[in-house]
Amino acid sequence: MGGLGRCEERRKVIMVWQMARTAVDVRELKLHAPKLIQRAASGERIVITRYGKPHAQLGPIEEASASVQPAEDGRMSAWRAERSAFERLLPGLERRCRGRYVAVHAGRVIGADPDPDALFERIWQKLQGRTFFIGRVGGLPPIVEMPGFEVE
Repeated sequence: MGGLGRCEERRKVIMVWQMARTAVDVRELKLHAPKLIQRAASGERIVITRYGKPHAQLGPIEEASASVQPAEDGRMSAWRAERSAFERLLPGLERRCRGRYVAVHAGRVIGADPDPDALFERIWQKLQGRTFFIGRVGGLPPIVEMPGFEVE
């Protein structure tokens, strides 16, 4: 049965990998980051060391994880739909709810209150965690008191 045993084959692969990789310390990474990133993007694996010990690896992005933006989940898209409904309803709400906060669910107004916290608590209890949007209708924006800061 000629050939290498499984352990010998694995050792050979590890040795080849160690010989082929590039190791740089943190200082060198800071000095040559653009060049090292370019090399990594073209397929080279670069090991980042600190005090002579490997700590991280710089390499190309795998195809499966190439997407930078996470997929939008259903709850976020539902919130965006409620926000769009609020903006669509806003012109009609100007007369009735000016200066108040309005809650929107399923594309319609389900509550209004001058206190956004009270409105949120009431709607949260009513909808039991389902998605809704609260927005302010016209008027001057509220004044926010910030203790410790004074304008002279």
